[in-house]
Amino acid sequence: MMSLPSSPKMASSSGPRLATISASNGDGMATTAPVVAPPLPGLIRIGCGFEAISDEELERICDENPGWKFELDGGELVVNVHAGDESSDVGLELGGQLRNWRLGGGGGRARDSSAGYRMTDANGQTRLMEPDVSWVSPERLATATREDVKGAMSFNPDFVVEIRSPSDRLRDQQTKMDIWMHYGVRLGWLVDLDARNVWVYRPNQEPQLLERPATLDGEDVLVGLQVDCAEIWRLADEANTD
Repeated sequence: MMSLPSSPKMASSSGPRLATISASNGDGMATTAPVVAPPLPGLIRIGCGFEAISDEELERICDENPGWKFELDGGELVVNVHAGDESSDVGLELGGQLRNWRLGGGGGRARDSSAGYRMTDANGQTRLMEPDVSWVSPERLATATREDVKGAMSFNPDFVVEIRSPSDRLRDQQTKMDIWMHYGVRLGWLVDLDARNVWVYRPNQEPQLLERPATLDGEDVLVGLQVDCAEIWRLADEANTD
């Protein structure tokens, strides 16, 4: 069992909060590591033999630790405090427009931040990642087995959105987008709420910076999708005045 503080908002100024993470390694031996939880949202990387953790175990860890987000990077467990209301609201807005497009004929499957993808590259490097918004094409779903879509999907999405809140480091989010593209994502948007910008990621190209765009185009991946960004920037502006 793994446990972390029940709410990341309960940090005190008296010192860092500690938790212990335990998992079984490939030899059946328990691996334990202390965690220092940051008082503000941020990443913690724990390299202590998490290669063999199953989707079910990771799901249980998530259920037992509300307010925290967990991803796997090879043998490391990456722990992150969940985004605040600002990022959540923007994720809902983007996800809603994506869902409307899907139901209007785009097809496939749109997923929110609770959805994970377990991906393995040509070198055997495995990662389990959870984007803020994602979409899987009908063609990819057609070739998937029942096991592929049970729990975390055992393949990459076609489209992802990562939302950077003011508490996130831009470099961390850009690195995550690079990883998505490495694993075969066809289109990605990094929405920077602090700068009111969007970085567009495409395979084998440098990211394109759009400054406070009015719309976002699904291009040849989500054909016909036009996201109206007015509500996104309104939410960002509203949060900045609170």
